[in-house]
Amino acid sequence: VDAKACKCTAYSRRAMLRASLLLLSARSAYAQPLAGDKCTFDATAGEPFEFGATFDVSASNKQTWVAQAVILKQYNEALNDDGEVIGWQENVVYADPEMKIVFYPTTGTAEEPFEAVHDCGAGVIEQDRETCQDVAEGSTITIPPTTGAGATQPLCYNIKFATTKLTSVFHLVTTNVDSVAIFAEHDPTEFERGGIGGIHYLMDVDTSAMGDDAAFVALGAATPIEPVFQDGVDNAPEKEKPWGLAIGSSFLVNACTLIGVIFLAPAIKKFADKNPTIFALANAFAAGALLAAAFYLMLYEATHLITDPVDTAKSETDADGEKTWSVESKEAGRSAWWGTMILLGFISANILETLVQAAVSKTSMGSKPDEEDVKPEVAPTTASLTTKVRVLCGILLGDFMHNLVDGIFIGAAFVGCNETVGWTIVAATIYHELAQEVSDYLVLTDPMQGNLKPFTALGLNFISGLSVVLGAIIVVGADPGDNANGRLLAFGGGVYVQIAATECFGRVNNTVKTMEMRVGTILAFAFGATAIGLVLLDHEHCGGEGGGDGHGH
Repeated sequence: VDAKACKCTAYSRRAMLRASLLLLSARSAYAQPLAGDKCTFDATAGEPFEFGATFDVSASNKQTWVAQAVILKQYNEALNDDGEVIGWQENVVYADPEMKIVFYPTTGTAEEPFEAVHDCGAGVIEQDRETCQDVAEGSTITIPPTTGAGATQPLCYNIKFATTKLTSVFHLVTTNVDSVAIFAEHDPTEFERGGIGGIHYLMDVDTSAMGDDAAFVALGAATPIEPVFQDGVDNAPEKEKPWGLAIGSSFLVNACTLIGVIFLAPAIKKFADKNPTIFALANAFAAGALLAAAFYLMLYEATHLITDPVDTAKSETDADGEKTWSVESKEAGRSAWWGTMILLGFISANILETLVQAAVSKTSMGSKPDEEDVKPEVAPTTASLTTKVRVLCGILLGDFMHNLVDGIFIGAAFVGCNETVGWTIVAATIYHELAQEVSDYLVLTDPMQGNLKPFTALGLNFISGLSVVLGAIIVVGADPGDNANGRLLAFGGGVYVQIAATECFGRVNNTVKTMEMRVGTILAFAFGATAIGLVLLDHEHCGGEGGGDGHGH
């Protein structure tokens, strides 16, 4: 069935339902058509809002609408009356500086009451921003009923967020209103920071008489009001999963397994044999890139994404009945997750190697000794069967697991962060893989180790490396949340630290003997770290901060 046709059919059904309810509205309690002919809107460009939902506000007469900035700050020039720069002023950054919003009372929270007021709410919010009523941060919005005595046409409000505060609040008064449909220009979750200090956009608490600090604590302890019925807004684009980026970049990483093909050229093979120290430079470069990716991006971003357990607010009542609020920090729990995942990543290679070695040793013990094993007096020219099995299993199975983990990191970066972080991790992985796969190829084709023909070695290495694609598919398909992505990035950072510090620099230290080569490897390390570090010039935090991308409309 054509998906577009389904969407159009579903939209037509909703439009028919709205039209039917509007025809009955004169005799219905769902809505009351009011003066100003606001119950029509131009549907040619889709619905004029990104968010529409019903809420039950019957528990109290006052609530708080909340919008939060991302934890980023921009510094703008501070000018005097003559336009001269006298310093710098600090502004926090919201997903958008303002937002149109309409609060439309309904008689219920199901789909029918929402559809009954849908066109009226759309007609109100469709008007130009200049004709909406501006509402400054900290102001009060009173929502009067639309039926009975004192019924009034709901207004279009243009709420403006405070550019000097991380949290903007707007006080709602819903006296005699039990249910309300809210139409918003943008999805309010874009203004939820998430994580530490994150607050839901609609909270059942009155903070109008509180200072900023007390209000923030009270909001953290209040009950969030969740939508009951949420409209499937036709102009709200679905978040696309980065299938193409994750899978395509994973194939680029896997292409590194074919690097050994260069040694089929006699001149290159001869040059490499005469200059083994060139591999030391490659490993030093890879170590710098891996450590930069770990410390500049993966480990630091993980601290922003790992937000569980969250801080909790608690109150105490003194002898005079006054409540005092405090925050119980759960930072130790978050640090435990972060540190544990890094340590697990660091030791994971040893654990995998131990498991592989145990499996290979068991297989070797059960195999019959071949001719070389029973004639030790004859100098062998090729690897024995047991040696060959051990080397092939160790290299190929180890590479399979290692590349699977690499794919998981790449997928997590594209899903939980952004393209910049994703491609940076891909680049660091490729740098390491080029050096690693050259080493693997030489071991697989060494007559005394793997004893494989060149094309056989390349083919088996490529097949074992396909697990990087599998890892990316697993993560993109599962679409883990911020916490899971943060833990994966912390784990990946631990793996990269281990690879850089023990494998890459282990080869460097075992190969380099002269002062000149030591200086060369230091420069190669610095070059590798700089190549990754340049991404920080235009870097934004991963998804845990929330709402940082803004809008283009």
